[in-house]
Amino acid sequence: MNHEEQLLTTGRVIDAARKIESRLVECGASGSGLREKADSLGSALPEEAVQLIHFVGTIRNRVAHESGTTLRPDELELFEEATEEILLELDKIAADSAAPTPEAAAAPPRKEREEEPPAEKTAVPRNRSPRSPAKPPPEKTAEPLLPPWNSSMWNILPGLHLVYVFGAGWSAFGAGQLYLLLILAELIALTALGFAAALASLPLAAAGGVLFLAIYGCGVWLGLRNPPDAGGRAWYCLIPLANFWFFAGKIIRFIDPAELVVSLALLGIWLAAVQLAIYREFTAAGVIACASWLGALIDSLRRRR
Repeated sequence: MNHEEQLLTTGRVIDAARKIESRLVECGASGSGLREKADSLGSALPEEAVQLIHFVGTIRNRVAHESGTTLRPDELELFEEATEEILLELDKIAADSAAPTPEAAAAPPRKEREEEPPAEKTAVPRNRSPRSPAKPPPEKTAEPLLPPWNSSMWNILPGLHLVYVFGAGWSAFGAGQLYLLLILAELIALTALGFAAALASLPLAAAGGVLFLAIYGCGVWLGLRNPPDAGGRAWYCLIPLANFWFFAGKIIRFIDPAELVVSLALLGIWLAAVQLAIYREFTAAGVIACASWLGALIDSLRRRR
């Protein structure tokens, strides 16, 4: 990709992200970035759309803040597909909020209503003011029971911040989360088949075989649907167990190494604190636990900028 193509791609990515952000504001979202605006809509926005918005934000940040960043054709294609899906979902939300209520739709138009005789005006004493009509109480919106994983509320106490750490590590895979789940499911299927062979268990072999065939079918469909960069289809996905490498390659393409390293470091520091506590080194364990907590707090504040 030459310099001119890189500039055009950067402009397309930034314009698409701005369009999504303005559409989120029209739907009533609030916050300082794409992720905060998407999370502020709560249950009104499906979880799949929220994950796509996080993916768009990750690509936008890479293109805008990392000099020399280039997008591969499959990444750009996936980005455009995610943008279309997000805009369609936001259009549905905007249409639902603008749709008239059943009571308003059932009410007859003003011209067809019978004209009522004007009511007699009653004199209002000078020392009293007429009463204004009572305003209906504001409707209470349903608030989520738990804050989103990237909220600083999870970092109030050491230990609770692990929710934030796990959530940050999961989001580091971006659009590769699907492929990560497929790899984990395939490893579970292979483990079940291994135990079935060792224990001579027919039900366990049947369960592992069904799961393995399902993952194999998903690998074939994804491999034929998403051609690699070099052109042509990923025909090696037709070979059993070769789809494992196809999934791993997709994860490597979409992963955010910085976010994953931060999450693993914070989790490793916390596990070291637990190990020190087991050996009754409570002072060192407390210091290390506070270091893990402070790291999660600093990372959450950095994301909110």
